Amino acid sequence: MATGFFGAPGDAIRLASNDERVFRLAGKLWERFRPESPARGAIDVRVTVRPGDPAGPVPEKRLVWQHGADAYTASVEGFLETRIGLQSGRVESWVTSGLLDGAPSFAARTLLEAPAAVLLSRRGFTVLHAGAVVGPGGAVVVRGASGAGKSTLVAAAWRAGLGILADESLLVSRENADLLAASVRDLTLLPDAERLLGLEGATEDAFTGGEDKRRVDLFRDSTPGRRVARRAATLLLGPRSPGPARLVDLGDEEFVAVFRNGEIPQERSGGDPDAVAAAWAGERSWQLDGADDLAGAVSILEGLAA
Repeated sequence: MATGFFGAPGDAIRLASNDERVFRLAGKLWERFRPESPARGAIDVRVTVRPGDPAGPVPEKRLVWQHGADAYTASVEGFLETRIGLQSGRVESWVTSGLLDGAPSFAARTLLEAPAAVLLSRRGFTVLHAGAVVGPGGAVVVRGASGAGKSTLVAAAWRAGLGILADESLLVSRENADLLAASVRDLTLLPDAERLLGLEGATEDAFTGGEDKRRVDLFRDSTPGRRVARRAATLLLGPRSPGPARLVDLGDEEFVAVFRNGEIPQERSGGDPDAVAAAWAGERSWQLDGADDLAGAVSILEGLAA
């Protein structure tokens, strides 16, 4: 087993593996470094690559997550298994060589990205149910309840040239709520949204949240620098119609109340979304109404991110 160290946002990861391909995948997520002394308290990740065949198309359709009090596990029977120790801060995984070659993006999400996000959200970050797009001026956070249109708006902004930090899950530093990092940097859409945006040919089959979806593979051009940003603004998704798309000022208490509309249970696994809401209230934060006017909504995002 070889060992390497990577600088995850505000933290460190000690990665051990018997296969250089795993280190190459990790290098697309985090910067590699040589510690001057042993990195105490680092997140330990161990990935063993075994001989084996590819898992076939869309292996995430067979991905099974199990959540226990002390550990989370994810597996594709016969091809991959990862165990995330919540108390120990250790990740133990194995994967077949065929899956690693045939589905590198899926392997990176399941073996590296998701386990690190789970443990980072229990250390120096709060996990937030939100998307975020990035421009020259920083990141614009987009938050709303499931089905509010976050992913469609984020995808439309990406099509217009903005970068993506997240479409569903975001990490927010507990020390400074304006410091953001990618959790699982992903962009998935329902087929009707793909057609609405004219993205046919730019996506591939995906399966998340129990639904067949379409995915833009962001991992292909992933770099560590694309996984961190400073917050430029926050938008809470309000009524989608009627248009035009517009920003609505909210008082601090109203902002915190509307912010809670986007909450999911995982946000309180170790962090405090109310603290994030309080930090952002009144600080370049608005409600976005009329987002069915997609062109107008994207124009607003572009302005805020510039």
